[in-house]
Amino acid sequence: MQEPHPIASAFFASHDKTIESRRLDNDSSAQQRTFVSNIRNSIGWRTRFASATMHPVQITPVECRTLESDNSSPVKFHVRQVFPEHNQIKQASNLGTGATVWPGSIILLRYLEKLAHDPQQQNVLLGKVIADLGSGTAITSLASALLGARLVFCTDGCDPVVDLARQNIHSANLELTNTDESLKGTTIEKEDCQFDVRGCKIIAKRYLWGDSTLLQELPNDNEGNPMNTDTTQIDIILSADCIVPKLYPIKPLIDAIDELSGNETITYLSYEQRYYNEYNPSEEFRRLARLRNLKVEVVPSCELNEFYPANDIEIWKVSRYKINLEEEDQFDTEQKTKVSVSQEKNNHEALLWHMR
Repeated sequence: MQEPHPIASAFFASHDKTIESRRLDNDSSAQQRTFVSNIRNSIGWRTRFASATMHPVQITPVECRTLESDNSSPVKFHVRQVFPEHNQIKQASNLGTGATVWPGSIILLRYLEKLAHDPQQQNVLLGKVIADLGSGTAITSLASALLGARLVFCTDGCDPVVDLARQNIHSANLELTNTDESLKGTTIEKEDCQFDVRGCKIIAKRYLWGDSTLLQELPNDNEGNPMNTDTTQIDIILSADCIVPKLYPIKPLIDAIDELSGNETITYLSYEQRYYNEYNPSEEFRRLARLRNLKVEVVPSCELNEFYPANDIEIWKVSRYKINLEEEDQFDTEQKTKVSVSQEKNNHEALLWHMR
């Protein structure tokens, strides 16, 4: 990998020093951050590894969380990014947007990490069954495992991306368990789709949003009953930066969330604001969600990880309305107000170029 420019190296060294100093001082007040500092933080985490083949992730796992403190030490792993223009692997052009770590993934990961270690908050992943939709490089699936999840479904609708996710989980697991360096570049068999990452089972599989196949793999107890008493066994749904109507219609994502959501299921999505000429993606997502009796809430920016600021990225929390809407009215409204979806073919390389 090409060495960074000396000026860039100095910038990132200063950035790391500032972040570490704030952490040690427990400085979490937004008022104490200057405009320049905010900009520097944003540039630092968004661009530092955007073009790196191996994207490093440092995260503090859930080991011994108590109300008083958490003495866990951070761990580090890497996920491989593939850029179509580099032709790093066969069929690289088919990987599209799922082969890179997008800023929305980092924002979501850091938000979940903050919840896991804040004694004032609930660790929403602890002991839960997670469905990661559009998992791409598997970065959020791996983070969920380290933050206390019991079972993670790492899913994507693109077979080459699922293969990349499987390889990343395999390599990261070897890295996390301090396995001999000579084994870290080894490949895995095609049928290998289940992994144990620090006691959490990760299943990497292809899932087309709303096709019902994911529900068939949910675990049962010894008597064949669902492990969860809810109508579905998915506790938490994650989706990082999957609302990109220029490439993917929004409705299938809503279908998947609706299919996997029980009365107590919560979905956490990261949404990066991008212009789309046919409609406002945020408004359209909310409209379609309401038709499925789903409520969309924006997590206040003050609750996100203060060391990863981004004015153009939000975390949404999606859950069931407690009072059902009338199904007939929902159906009529949906049929009358359908919006057209762009028929433009997926130009992943162009997207990667323009959206960086």
